[in-house]
Order: sequence, then structure tokens, then C-alpha cells
Amino acid sequence: MSVTKRFFTSAGFRIYIAPIVIFTVIAVSCNIVFYAVAANEQKGKAKGYDWSEDTAFDERFVENLEMKGDNFKALVITDVHLRNHATFGAAIGTNYILDGLGRIRLSHMIKRENPDLIIVTGDQVLTKWNDIATQKFVDFMDSFEIPWAPVFGNHDMEGRADKAKLCDIYLAGEYCLFQYGPSGLNGAGNYIISLEKDGKAVYSLFLFDNGEPIGEGYGTINEKQIKWYQWAVNGIAEKEGAAVKNMAFMHIALPEFKELDETYYEFGEKNEEPTISETDSGFFDVFKANGGTHIFAGHDHINNFYGEYKGVGLCYVMKSSYNCYIDLDMLGGTVIDIAANGEAEVHHVEF
Repeated sequence: MSVTKRFFTSAGFRIYIAPIVIFTVIAVSCNIVFYAVAANEQKGKAKGYDWSEDTAFDERFVENLEMKGDNFKALVITDVHLRNHATFGAAIGTNYILDGLGRIRLSHMIKRENPDLIIVTGDQVLTKWNDIATQKFVDFMDSFEIPWAPVFGNHDMEGRADKAKLCDIYLAGEYCLFQYGPSGLNGAGNYIISLEKDGKAVYSLFLFDNGEPIGEGYGTINEKQIKWYQWAVNGIAEKEGAAVKNMAFMHIALPEFKELDETYYEFGEKNEEPTISETDSGFFDVFKANGGTHIFAGHDHINNFYGEYKGVGLCYVMKSSYNCYIDLDMLGGTVIDIAANGEAEVHHVEF
């Protein structure tokens, strides 16, 4: 009997090969079930409110958060990529292991930082079961009993559930501040959070959906979103009797991020060419002219640089999970400290 034949009929085969065969059969079977269930489309009911530039601005359009003291801490996280079914590793279940590790580190960071608000700048999930994964993410975030606010990324909708269904899930979150926003704008989830002290607005946080691809390129802040932004800034100023500073949060960086180089960086690194919006809609100039101070973006997993460009702080948020491509030295979140006098400081925190 040959050596090869003896091995395949020996205890060695049962010890070393049989478990691999069993694991492979289980993995293949699970993936067959996964793709079969994922084929069942899930349609949502959420829709935005009617809006035009002639709409009267009032409190309905703003989610208010009261500053408890003289300082407000926002923790920004991005690109959690829950389940991450877009890679070969997902076929053998490594995504579940990475999800678990990421959950542990993310939980530790959130409890350590104890923020007043958590903002998530897109790509919360990446899976055909995007509704189920999104619900798990909502349950996870709600468990901290801290107000939190998500925007959509380019991967969140790549599954069986449409955007309206995902909106339904966010809107049902106990601590989730998500609002669908106006209908007729780019995507869904264009909304405003107002930070207030003693009933007066200190800062306006604008959350934008620019995650949906445009052709072969990436999304932008389009003309209608710009008009809505100007309408809201003016409405808030009229209500407050004075202009109020504001920040913007989105998934895809504006073209101006590409203008920054090492001479601009106050901290952080650039380890990949910035992925920017397909078109320059002119939002940056409008933002700057209307009290905009900072713009935060995700999507680029190994960029985390922060720099000031023409008086506006541009920041890539630290990637917040082990899923998809990463640099182990660039994982965590981004903290924004806002004082009651309107001063704001930004820094990164690691897992």
C-alpha cells in the first residue's frame, strides 16, 4: 500500500482532513441558505416631508440636544461594515469573528469616552441581509443609552432591503435621532441636530446623505441639498436672532479634501488617494459662507488626516472596525469637543 493511500485510510486523515471537509460543507450550506434568504426583497414605508424654499422654518425640522454642562462631546465613528459579505473571508465566517472583535473594542471606546452624542458617517453594514444587520447595529448602539445619529454610506443599501426599509429601522431606534428629512433631496437622512445651552443654539450639526453612487463615481451634495442647507441656516439664524455656527457630516469627502497635503495637516495621515465626490457642486463655498466650520467624512479606511482649508476644518473620521481593509494603527473614532461659547476642538481616539 502506498504512503498516500495509507494516509487517506489512516487516523491522520480523520484527524486533519475530516474536520476541514466538515467545516467546508457547513460553510457552503450556510452560504446557500444565506443567498436564498437574501433574495427576498424588503420594502420600507418611510418617506420625507414636503419641502420647498418657500416652506416656513420651524422646530419640526430640528432635533434639539441640550448641553448638560459647559462642554459637549460628540464621538464620530465610521465604516463599521457589519458582516462585510463582500470578501472571500466572509464565505468561511471570518467576518463574524471580526464583527465580534470590533464590537468589543467599539464598546470599550464608547464607554471610555462617554460621549453626549455619537455620529456614524456611513457604511454601518455590508451584507445582502442589510435589514437584519442594520437592526443588529441599531440594537447595539441603543444599548449605550446615548443619543446617536447615522448617515448612509455607499454600501448600506447593497442588500435585499431598500433605503426606506433601513430608514424604518433607524426611525424605530430608541436613542437614534435619525430623520428622513425632506423628500426630493438626494437620498434620505438629510437632517439637523441643534446643540443648545439654556434654550439657545450653540452649534448646528447637518447630516447629509451623499452615499449613493453617481454612475461609476461617488455621490455629492447636490443642488437641492445646498438650497435646503441655506434655507435651514437662514431659518435657524432668524429663530435665534443671530447666525449659528455649523458642522457637516457625510460619507463621501468633498473635492476639497483632495486639495490638502502634508502642509495642511494638523494631525493624522493620508495612506490612500482620497475618494471624493464625482462632481464639485460648490457646496464647500456655500458652507464656508454660511458659518460652516468643520466637515467630517468617512469611506477612506486608511486616511484620518485633519487640516484646515480656507478656514474650514476637513477631517477624515477614524475607521471603527476590523472589517474590510484596515491599518491596525488607525482604528478608533474622532472626538469633537464643543464649548458653550461655540469653540470646537477635534482629535482622534484609538480603540
